[in-house]
Amino acid sequence: MITLILLALLLVPCALAGGVLAFFWKIRRLAVLRWSAISYLILVLLVLFGVGPWAIARMLVHAGSRPIDRQLKTTPAHFEVPYEDIVFEARDSVRLSGWFIPPTTKKVVIICTHGLFRNRSEMLDRVMPLAREGYGALLYDSRSHGASDKSLVSLGYYERNDVLGAVQYVHCRYQDSVEMPRIVLMGVSMGAVAVLEAAAESRDYNALILDSPFSSLRETIIDHTWLWFKLPRFPFPNLFLFWFQRAAGFDPDRVASHKAIARVQPVPLLIIASQGDNRIRPSVARELYDESKAPVKKIEIFGRDVLHGAAARMHPAEYSALLKGFLEEALGEAARNSSDQTDAGVVRPNP
Repeated sequence: MITLILLALLLVPCALAGGVLAFFWKIRRLAVLRWSAISYLILVLLVLFGVGPWAIARMLVHAGSRPIDRQLKTTPAHFEVPYEDIVFEARDSVRLSGWFIPPTTKKVVIICTHGLFRNRSEMLDRVMPLAREGYGALLYDSRSHGASDKSLVSLGYYERNDVLGAVQYVHCRYQDSVEMPRIVLMGVSMGAVAVLEAAAESRDYNALILDSPFSSLRETIIDHTWLWFKLPRFPFPNLFLFWFQRAAGFDPDRVASHKAIARVQPVPLLIIASQGDNRIRPSVARELYDESKAPVKKIEIFGRDVLHGAAARMHPAEYSALLKGFLEEALGEAARNSSDQTDAGVVRPNP
């Protein structure tokens, strides 16, 4: 649809110019119409193969929260959950804004990472039922989203620094405490991939929750080229990735969930997907589940009525029960594994 609208917009000036010239230059009418058609074809090729991929890559690299999300004013206070407004630095020093909910009865902090074009409000419905159960949480705006500082958007590569900065914030906050809370990394869509990429570089976490992760940056670009623009899978995705790499400053093939999950430490893992997700196939979740070496792992595939990343919104009670059940099992298992490995001389980040 977007491509058809663009082609129609390009056609209008060419048709108007050709029509006017043909009307006043009747002796060369056929030549004028022919050159108008050729001009339109050249313009279409220029936009589809040059300006278009470049412009879309630039727009994505400088993306931020969509307008409807920027208007959201809901905070944890609306759920009667105490919280603090915080600012912390990502690992690469980008300043990020967030909410911190101190843990009460559960010595656990869930670090929540939202998806592309969203902000920390996306995570409220997911984590507030857990906060009421005594879990702590850190919800933050990823770089260039919400109230956080501007930086390049990368669909997970630079955003992994946001996750690692949040982990460091929790460690610094509790560095003088008798007991360090255990850390759960949770992300949705782009946030899930950022969590995976961060987990592949750290050991300071005790469980992972991945909601709607994509397979790789390259694959999701190929899929969305057809989904959003109805353009062939070749050569348009390659053109976009060419410009994206130059705008973002890194190799897009470095963002790959299958490679990352092979490098994460073996902690309990929950993967969530849905059959109704037309953006990311549920088979991606199944493949990541099969590849994981987690001692405790669970996969939940919601039905065809659930769109991309919408399970918490469309089935809140079921989603909440899923997370609670997983955390009770996962953190109990993590505690046992921690004790066993400490006895064996292996240093664990969170005893």
